[in-house]
Amino acid sequence: MIRLFLHRIFAEPAVWALPVAGFALTSGIGFMVFGGAMYFYTVEQEWLREIYWVYATAALILLVIPMFALMSSAARLLARRRDERLAGLRLLGAGTAQLRRLVLAESGLLAAAGIAGGAVLYVVLMPLVGLLPFAGAPMGVGGLWLGPGLLGAACSTLLLFAVGSAFLGLRRVEVTPLGVRTRQTAQHVKWVRAAVAVGGVVTILAVYTLVPNTALQSEALTAVVAFGLLSIPLLAVQLIGPWVLKVITGWQLKRARTPERLIAARNVLESPQQMWRQVGGIAVAAFIGVIAGCGVGLISLAEFEQGTEDAMIFGDISRGVWLTLFVAFLMTACSVGLNQTAQILDRRELYFGLSRMGVSLDQLNRIRRLSVMRSLTAVLTVAVAAACVVAMPVVGWVILTSPATVATLAGVLALGVVLVQLGMLVTRPTMRSMTLGG
Repeated sequence: MIRLFLHRIFAEPAVWALPVAGFALTSGIGFMVFGGAMYFYTVEQEWLREIYWVYATAALILLVIPMFALMSSAARLLARRRDERLAGLRLLGAGTAQLRRLVLAESGLLAAAGIAGGAVLYVVLMPLVGLLPFAGAPMGVGGLWLGPGLLGAACSTLLLFAVGSAFLGLRRVEVTPLGVRTRQTAQHVKWVRAAVAVGGVVTILAVYTLVPNTALQSEALTAVVAFGLLSIPLLAVQLIGPWVLKVITGWQLKRARTPERLIAARNVLESPQQMWRQVGGIAVAAFIGVIAGCGVGLISLAEFEQGTEDAMIFGDISRGVWLTLFVAFLMTACSVGLNQTAQILDRRELYFGLSRMGVSLDQLNRIRRLSVMRSLTAVLTVAVAAACVVAMPVVGWVILTSPATVATLAGVLALGVVLVQLGMLVTRPTMRSMTLGG
């Protein structure tokens, strides 16, 4: 049965092409980021290595979440395409264990294909990315190459993550004829998420603020605090985001004055987690934008002579900041497109029913735009506030409000809004096909 099931999948490119492309892009970017980090960790000059490993680790922390978010988006899009086939097999008598094996085999095979494509993309792009100069010379292919051992370990880690995501996603679905078809799943968002998020941020800020600087002379302790200072608030944004959407959208629902606003609010409240997955990547990019803006602000205030070691270091930091932003937005743009497509496929019956009731395609797109853009406003507010709270005790008010910092943040927010708008624009053909065919 597994062989027949998988053969049917590959006979329909519309089912697997987009998710596999998402896996390939994610893993290719991931391998390149890991290769760049290893280059900075192994710089020959010891004094440069001590400086660069801090920034390389920070970039890894900031990029890991959007990278795995993009891979999760690809997995969720694949799951949307899987529902009807699972429902048919279940009604034909397939058991729960059989369905679980089918799902894991399908997810593993498609993820493996995408990761293999990502490895090829990584190898192809190495000569181009290797031209970027750091530490006084181009990184080169040798500087970015992970080696067979590390590359194999990275591939295995990503494959395990993809299969694990598929298994956890299936556990949320009641594997019965109706459960698979209707995707019976609890979509509860509790205030506990917000409490845990706020508690984590307060704790790490208290450690950084209250512990004397003399106690942070240990490199290991400094690394732990720096890791927590970046990762905990970023994870807190992920935890608190759906709860904030639920609260704000509930307030908007009570004050809705038009049918479009009412349906848009109901769309979000149906699953705040799903809406967060659509715009959460922008939250991470906005968080990175604040941190990157502070870095640009620091560089703009620094004074150094051209050709000196200080000039080289500040130039490398500046390139690293913009490269981190570029990679974050590249992954965010792909994630937006995948999540928009998954959202349309997930609600195809709703959109088809509304179109049969006389709701025009323009009105449906307006409802979708209201749902996403109003949620995006709340998401950006939370992300920027969290990043400012983190950056304030580290860089101070002067750097946080410097023209370079504010300009960088404004550009990041504007680009984020444009990316979401483009994500909705490129999925309009999918929306049109759903309203015509159901």
